[in-house]
Amino acid sequence: MRLFKIALLSMVCVLILAGCGASQDAPDDGEAAPEEGEAGQGESVTIGLDPYDFSKPPAYIAKQILEDQGYDAKIQEGQVGILWAALAESDIDAFGDIWDPNISGSYIEKYEGEYEIAGTLYEKAPVGAVVPTYMDEIDSIEQLNEMKDKFNGTIYTIDPESGTDITTREMVDVYDLDYEVVNSSEAAMVAQAQKAMSQEEPIVFIGWRPHTMFQTLDIKILDDPKDVWGTDDVKMGVASDLKERVPEAYTLFSNMELPIEEIERWLVEMEEGASPEELAEEWVKDNADTVDAWLNE
Repeated sequence: MRLFKIALLSMVCVLILAGCGASQDAPDDGEAAPEEGEAGQGESVTIGLDPYDFSKPPAYIAKQILEDQGYDAKIQEGQVGILWAALAESDIDAFGDIWDPNISGSYIEKYEGEYEIAGTLYEKAPVGAVVPTYMDEIDSIEQLNEMKDKFNGTIYTIDPESGTDITTREMVDVYDLDYEVVNSSEAAMVAQAQKAMSQEEPIVFIGWRPHTMFQTLDIKILDDPKDVWGTDDVKMGVASDLKERVPEAYTLFSNMELPIEEIERWLVEMEEGASPEELAEEWVKDNADTVDAWLNE
């Protein structure tokens, strides 16, 4: 391989000299812009992906764009806590599920200074305790204790130690709720809600956007007068050395923005059988101007 490279370099030099002799008076036009796929030259970029479907659109769009630019882009799946630790150690290059300041608050505090926020994917994502809209007798978290028997003293949330779980338990403490918090996967929690609502039974669980639940279930977010949940901006975190090491990837992660409605469109299509890889390829093809701006702003 080394001999081949040397021979190739010699051939290139001969061609350059020949070209110079043929057009000595031609002005220097500078170097040609790199073709698509040349910039990355196979350099690896790893994107962390937690178990939540709403995290897939930005992760797979970024992967597709970086691959088109010549990078060896990879998706690294893992639980939230593991991915945060990996980001802090630069074992992954990017993680696009940082809910600031509330849901991810404990992780933001724990890993302060060990990673960098590159940009914001979408703003003011609503999240909180939700109930079916047919339960018109309750509109606020403050009413949960007086309706404990109706809800069997149970609030359903997602994975233990996730930001959502941590904030759910904070809500129980702040409002002094006499409730048990039951953890399960996102899919299992939504299935539990669907089962209860099919029989018009009371249920309280944690909901958020972007998610298909607000399109497929008739639910409402309870008022939160003590502002435990608030509204979060969802941000893209990157390894602290990424800007210096892979500046083009850093620029991409800094500029990416996706409306909540666009992410929910993806979620519906994925539930109907589309793969995130297919959707990402189609999205990048249909949004070439946006991709170009993300890479160059």
